[in-house]
Amino acid sequence: MRIKLPFFIFILTIWALPLWAQNSALKTVKRKRKEPPITQEFSMGVRLNTDGWSVFAERGFIKPYDNKTQFVWFDISEKKHPKEVKQLNETFAAVNPGQAVPLPFKYGKINNFYQMKVGYGVKKVLTGRLDKKSIIVSWLYGGGLSLGFQKPYHLDILVPEGNNMFSRQTVDYYDLNTRDFFNEENLIIGGASFSEGLNNLSIAPGILAKSGFYFNYAPNRKSLLGIEIGSSLELYTRDIPIMANTNNNFYFLNFYVDVRFGKRWSISN
Repeated sequence: MRIKLPFFIFILTIWALPLWAQNSALKTVKRKRKEPPITQEFSMGVRLNTDGWSVFAERGFIKPYDNKTQFVWFDISEKKHPKEVKQLNETFAAVNPGQAVPLPFKYGKINNFYQMKVGYGVKKVLTGRLDKKSIIVSWLYGGGLSLGFQKPYHLDILVPEGNNMFSRQTVDYYDLNTRDFFNEENLIIGGASFSEGLNNLSIAPGILAKSGFYFNYAPNRKSLLGIEIGSSLELYTRDIPIMANTNNNFYFLNFYVDVRFGKRWSISN
């Protein structure tokens, strides 16, 4: 027994040693395993410009080792002239008793101008990192193409027909038969529906460039909540007449702020 017992213990130790080593190696590999870097993002948001508004979607491709994100975006916008103000003809009911209740309209406006834009840009990280409860500040720049749609603005007005008779008509500034009444404030009932003028759209292509700063708060690695502040310049192939009896230009320079939300993820090799 004195010979067999030590021999038995020796054999058991030799047999168990590889199992212990294998288990230890697995734990080491598990401890050293890291999460794959975040390389993709998608966001949507609303942008307020000094000359209008936009809704947009943005797709980003994150380069974590270069501290930058390349992105493409698409948005739908409307431009507004600084002089266009929504108002209500408060004297209409008194001047024209028994007629329709007046609706809001924009006096002097002759066209709506909408745009569809697509572009490419780069964000360069200035400070912060993609981590829990971290604020990332980036400088961004980009450019793109814009397709503008000019739609005649229509008003619902009372058109005089003689003998103190009137007919209610929906007209635009380009109808020479009713232009004299288009800007007659006392005859305006209000703005017409959005669908009026869709059959008379005209197209104005253009280009754009923008630059600004992007502030991203990351509650976790895969969430996105950001604010962008900057300026943009749009150039079109012709003047865009939005208001009557005022200067209308072929370019739009504005400042903007937007709010967006979205998500991030990684693509495993």
